This record gives sequence, C-alpha cells and structure tokens, in this order.
Amino acid sequence: MIIVTVDVTLEEDRIAELGDAFREMDAATAKEPGCIRYVSSVDVNDARKIRIFEVWDSMEVLEPHFQTPHMAAFQQALSGISTVSMDAKVYQIDCELPFPN
Repeated sequence: MIIVTVDVTLEEDRIAELGDAFREMDAATAKEPGCIRYVSSVDVNDARKIRIFEVWDSMEVLEPHFQTPHMAAFQQALSGISTVSMDAKVYQIDCELPFPN
C-alpha cells in the first residue's frame, strides 16, 4: 500500500477560484485503477493551506496517475497560483493495523 501526503501553502487565499479544479481532480482520481482513497481539504486554521491525502494499491498504479488528462488539467489550473511552500511525501506501508480503542 502506498500513502501520499501533499501540503501546499498558497501565497494568498485563492481557494474559492480553485474549488472546481480540486473537485474534478478528486472525482477523476478516485476512479483510477488502484486508487483506494484520494481527498483534498483546506486547513481550517489557514485558508491558504491545502492538504491532499492519497492511498494507492502500489507504486505501479500510482505512477500512471501523473500522466492522466485530469492531472494535466489540474496542474494547468494551479499554474498561475503562487505558493509559499509545498511538501509532498510518499510512504510504503506493509500493513494496516486495527485502531486501538
């Protein structure tokens, strides 16, 4: 299992104009083979911060994701937006454990 986390801080609050691009990206990516979960959200404490959380079956199914038409459209939508920072990480997980309660 592969987990991807992306944290982006925009230079200014431009979330409202990016809403459609994020919704389209979320919906299209969730339909990709091997995508278990793909969600984006805005930080409730800072409207300039966006988080993307992804879960994939494997790297083999994640890699083609970056060549999809919806990824190209998403990157185009973001191309005019300045960022302060971006942190993207990929984790390989060998098992899922039950939540302790």
